[in-house]
Amino acid sequence: MGEDKAYLEFDGQSLLQAGLNLLKDIDSELILLSGRSGYPESVPDILEQCGPPGGLYACLQYLLKIDKLDDSPLLILPVDMPRLKPEILETLLANISEQQGCHFAGEIFPCVLRASEKLRAYLEQIFDESHELGGKRSMRAVLDFCKSKQVLKDSLKSEFFKNINTPEDYEKLLLAE
Repeated sequence: MGEDKAYLEFDGQSLLQAGLNLLKDIDSELILLSGRSGYPESVPDILEQCGPPGGLYACLQYLLKIDKLDDSPLLILPVDMPRLKPEILETLLANISEQQGCHFAGEIFPCVLRASEKLRAYLEQIFDESHELGGKRSMRAVLDFCKSKQVLKDSLKSEFFKNINTPEDYEKLLLAE
């Protein structure tokens, strides 16, 4: 992208602020920002350049530290999906039931995983082996480890799940606004 996507503007606010507002709209009990500083919700990275699995590991370590690693559902929301809606996230949360994770079929994000010691230990183990991304250090592998339930999208529009990876993606987003 060439710049931090979190600070790109869309619909009058940064993508980061839009994500925070979305989480507040669904009455999230605790909001954690992985790898960000300067926000009350910030959780610093433990492992630099380890992508979403590294951020998840940092958040689980933080939850362990504050005694909240208690199998609660942990909604994982990327900063670069500005068209997500509260009802999409609520659908995921409603489908976690006794599962260790759930995500929409054909998508990685957003997803819900249980904040468990088992997941924390798994991430610790794979990062002890290597910090190289991909393979078992990918979110797809994390979802597989959790035997994540796939939720059908049904009538949800595919545009809700589009993320911004390039300047061209961002330009298309702005033109469609």
